[in-house]
Amino acid sequence: MKKVLSLAAAGLLAAGAAQAGTLTVANSDITLYGGVSASYDWQSSDHIAGGSGFNKDNFHVSTFAIGLMKKADANSPIGFNAAFASFQVPTVLASSRVVNTPPLIASGSTSTFAPWLAYVTIAPVEGLSIDAGLLWNKFGEAPLTILNRHYTRGILFTGHPVLYAGARANYDAGIAQVYVGYNQGGGLRQKDTVITAGRVGFNTKDAVEAGIVFNLSDFVGFGSKVSLHTYNEAKGRDLYVLCTKVDLGLVKAGLEFDYTTLDDEADRSNATASRAQFGPDSGADSSAWGIALNLDFDFLNAQIANVTVPIRIEYVDNGDSTDMWGSGIYLTGKKSAWSFTITPTYKPTKNTFARVEASYISTDQKVFNDDKGSEKDNRTVLAFEAGFLF
Repeated sequence: MKKVLSLAAAGLLAAGAAQAGTLTVANSDITLYGGVSASYDWQSSDHIAGGSGFNKDNFHVSTFAIGLMKKADANSPIGFNAAFASFQVPTVLASSRVVNTPPLIASGSTSTFAPWLAYVTIAPVEGLSIDAGLLWNKFGEAPLTILNRHYTRGILFTGHPVLYAGARANYDAGIAQVYVGYNQGGGLRQKDTVITAGRVGFNTKDAVEAGIVFNLSDFVGFGSKVSLHTYNEAKGRDLYVLCTKVDLGLVKAGLEFDYTTLDDEADRSNATASRAQFGPDSGADSSAWGIALNLDFDFLNAQIANVTVPIRIEYVDNGDSTDMWGSGIYLTGKKSAWSFTITPTYKPTKNTFARVEASYISTDQKVFNDDKGSEKDNRTVLAFEAGFLF
């Protein structure tokens, strides 16, 4: 699961712009940015996709990232953004170990220090820009922990492509911002991956995306910021996302609604499907939906204390099937799942933080194993993370 927070378009810079430094290279001003974080987490169980046997508690360098950026403008119509990183991808549903062994991200293991965001921007006229390279989603949570309000990513994140190689055109029309893009996959579950629980991935080769962001108040005189997104993979997922957020002062609230359908080639109910999640099942649904409510109690901006308390509540319906996996779109098993995450965060300065987190997920199916190999229908994660952004 970020983004709703509009972080993906600018990468790490969105979180560290106020602290980023400027370098002058070949008569160009280039922004240096990045971040480092360390963490400890304890988990009661892990997803069965990772098999049996795991450590209940772990220390991590959860993020090490460094990047350079040059914005494109009227005086310099070609810019770039590139960030090298090594990072963990803990989620409420599964640990980073499950995500990375074997990699569920087609671009490889996130523990490998490599470019995880890298694109060139061309801005030929005012308001229009074209990005080409390794891009991030315009919706949902960001890949790196330090760019999110929570240490773990949510259930909805696990149904997103997250990152991919391609091109995207952006246009700012003033009252609305729109984008369209094409990519060749490379993100989360965008390759055919064989793991303990079966095949997990869509082997995506081509996908298109489009979206619009606007303030409802500009059209009807009241309302919040709204964004609509669609992401359609050839022979894979068709994802439709609605996001809205509002600033109520002490509390910032955001809502994300996802609806996903499967093409015939990925639909488990198609008995001849060669790439169906967890194998064909004639009784499986071909769609799933989920919703996430995000609340951020911001005592820092209210000048009460250097503390924020983000809360995330999610519910997904993964569809039905004759086996335990439902549509296979989410890895929660068939029928419903819900999660709750709370992350009290202390920010002594604008570019540093220390946070504790408690997250819990409950599923209708036993899709987790504890450290003794017993099947479970719930998972708890307790975590601490401290970080520095520059």
